[in-house]
Amino acid sequence: MMTSKELTRRLSELVEKFSVVGASAALWHDGTLVRAEAGTVNVATGAPVLPDSLFAAGSVTKVFTASLAMTLVDEGLLDLEAPVRAYLPDFTLANPERSAAITVRMLLNHSSGLPGDYMPDLTPGDDVLERLMRELTTLRVTGNPGERWSYSNMGMSTLGRIIEVITGESYHTALSSRILQPLGLNATADAEELLLRSTAVGHTVDPATGTASRVRRLRAWPENGPAGSRLWLDVEALIELGRMHIDGTAPDGRRILSPEALQQMREPQFDDYWGCFPMYVNYGLGWAIVREGDDPVLAHGGANLGMHSTLYVLPKQKAVLAVLTNSTTGFQLYTALCESLLKECFNISSPAPSYPPEPSVNVDSEQFTGVYQSPNGEVSVELHDGQLHLRTTPSPQLAAWEELMGGTSGGGEPLPLVCIDSERHRFSLGLGSPGAFRAVQFYNPGADGRPTLIRVGTLYERTS
Repeated sequence: MMTSKELTRRLSELVEKFSVVGASAALWHDGTLVRAEAGTVNVATGAPVLPDSLFAAGSVTKVFTASLAMTLVDEGLLDLEAPVRAYLPDFTLANPERSAAITVRMLLNHSSGLPGDYMPDLTPGDDVLERLMRELTTLRVTGNPGERWSYSNMGMSTLGRIIEVITGESYHTALSSRILQPLGLNATADAEELLLRSTAVGHTVDPATGTASRVRRLRAWPENGPAGSRLWLDVEALIELGRMHIDGTAPDGRRILSPEALQQMREPQFDDYWGCFPMYVNYGLGWAIVREGDDPVLAHGGANLGMHSTLYVLPKQKAVLAVLTNSTTGFQLYTALCESLLKECFNISSPAPSYPPEPSVNVDSEQFTGVYQSPNGEVSVELHDGQLHLRTTPSPQLAAWEELMGGTSGGGEPLPLVCIDSERHRFSLGLGSPGAFRAVQFYNPGADGRPTLIRVGTLYERTS
């Protein structure tokens, strides 16, 4: 079994290797907890990472939101198969017929077609999700609801609004009373509480020098609270959430989720999940699935303004692994640490995330060219010297997010696109560095035989 001393040694080495400012990690296995901290919560102050230091949960929040929703399912207050309009009668986007087809289950499994990264940065307030619903009326649903997986922050925020209507409480109040408090978690979405605790701030890391700089804002985009923009917690809070997903109970024995709810959340939702999320083989309700079957592995990662987080749960093996970091290079740290621990302790290997362009196959390239759009921005598929290329132009909000995360949008530069499966229209997109590829797939041919949808991370719909 891993010891705290050994985990601390590994975490410290990875903090130095990837120029991560601060990190916290923990592994719980069948009643034994080991944990480690390294670095500082704030490069400007040098304050150390403490056992109870709070980091941004990022999109791991989606597991909290899904868990909260399933408590309402258990109580008969929420129906997974009901249309969203059963709870939000005025819910509509720019194409009302598609809006009417969206169900609660589609919000949880990311097949609703709602925008992936729409971030208007609304004024904070208890009514921010209600105001967001009015913002969505100007946007389009991408594709036919229920047909395709497409990661959607707005789907989770819409679920948060449904929770508010059912409970009569703000999303964060309901989350606290139904999940955070019963589990006894050191976690909060209250900015004033963050001032009273050891709180990590995000940092961008210069890839050339390893120099870290604090992000310009601690928090942004309050309308994305249920999706991951507001929750701060310590690593043991992630461990306790993961433990609850093993048997459905709190540390004091109180039942939070029924066995039926736990099983529904672990159940793979899609027959064809190729290329959707690197390192995951399917998606459940709120959970990404690393391994299916009788011995599943559940996971979810997160990112939020210079921070990266991850959570793994192995229900059958009674194990939970969690990592929190406050740097844009934190993804590299938690990937390296989790892959080594999962392999050594549980003989689990993550699915390969690469999509090499070999062997390539010939296709009629002209049928794929065109412009595809979504609230995330625009994708243009073009021919250059007889070779398909793909060019992305992110929305201004998404470009701002990527800048705050220390990266660039990558927009404007056409990248080579190679077909590796002509029957299912699967392609490999070269990302400009050796061995770096991304999955791209085209769907739903129109009357002219040309595809009407493309997935490049999220779905985009043909406009020309």
